[in-house]
Formats: sequence, structure tokens, C-alpha cells
Amino acid sequence: MTRLYAGPGAQTAQAPAGHARPWAAAGPGCTAPHADEAEAAARRASVDRPVSWERLGALVASGDLSSIGRCYETQLVYERHKARVRQRHATMAGYLATEPLAGFAAQTRAPGFDPRSPMVASDFSLRANDFPYYTDDGIEHWVLWCKKRLQPGSVAPAAAAQAIVRRFGPDAEWVYLVNPVHRQSVPQLSHAHVFVKRSTARG
Repeated sequence: MTRLYAGPGAQTAQAPAGHARPWAAAGPGCTAPHADEAEAAARRASVDRPVSWERLGALVASGDLSSIGRCYETQLVYERHKARVRQRHATMAGYLATEPLAGFAAQTRAPGFDPRSPMVASDFSLRANDFPYYTDDGIEHWVLWCKKRLQPGSVAPAAAAQAIVRRFGPDAEWVYLVNPVHRQSVPQLSHAHVFVKRSTARG
């Protein structure tokens, strides 16, 4: 069993160029079990407006997260994706730990791994969010998975900051967020949301 712990519009937050999303083939016309439930869940969880870079930082810092989320279209695709995953796996966490994050999760079962040891940069894995939050153009949404427990909040541990800077460089701006447990869609796996605005996107 994995030891990964819980800590995170028509236009969506931009993922890096060339990033292949597993749901890309699932357009608005795709079918999935319990479609009505998926649509209702998407309506409940989605937000109506994209968030700007300045407002994103202010909302995360204040802990007021109600305006941060996915647009309806992206949330609906996510709900349908979850329904399909649950036909093959008991939980989303089980799917992630055995497929997209299989190699990373396996490291937590290696001899000598201690989840109580101090965090280091190698405890983290950054992946573009396949179902990004609804933000203005130029903002990338990544997920920072961690082998050890991350606490909810907006202050990145030093090792997490090191992993982020190593990936995006010292000139990129970024916002770190571990959602409160009640907002986490995969609470069994420790992760933070990282929103990135690269230096070339400033303006």
C-alpha cells in the first residue's frame, strides 16, 4: 500500500505546451455512467469566472478559496473521468498510485524510506494538472505530489520551494496551495497546487 499522504471556462488554465491530457478525447458528447450525476456535480463544484494572477494570490493568501475552481466544462470532464476510473479502481487514489504515479508511489515502499524524515526536494514530483482551475491566460496549473504529509495552507516548505524553483527557474512567479481537507478531491495522496506565471508571460 502506498504511503503517499494527504496534505492539494471554455477557457482553462494553460498547461505546458505539448502536455498530453488523458481526457483529451472525451469531448462534450462523450458518454459515461450516471451522466446526470456528473452534470449536477459539475454545476455544484465549478466557478463562473476565471481568476486573475493578482486575485489568485490574494485569495490563496487569505484562505478564501470559494472563487477558485474549474470552469463547468472542465469540471464536467473531470467528473466523467472519475466515473470511468471508479469502474476499474476502487478510488481515484488507487488509480493514481498504480498508473500515473506508480513509479513515484513505489519509492515510498523502498527499504529505508521514512515518512517522518525531513522533507527534501526529491520527495516531490511536479505534474501539469490534467483538469486545471479556471484562470486567466498565461497561468499554468501544476500539481506537486509529495511522499510525505503536506499541511493545508499557502506557505510552501523549503524543500517544496526548492523543487518548484528547480523546475521553473528563479524568475518564474508562483503560488502554492494545499487545499483544506474538505476541498481535496484525492485526500489520500499528499499534494499541493502550484500556479505558475513564467517570466516570459509577464506583462
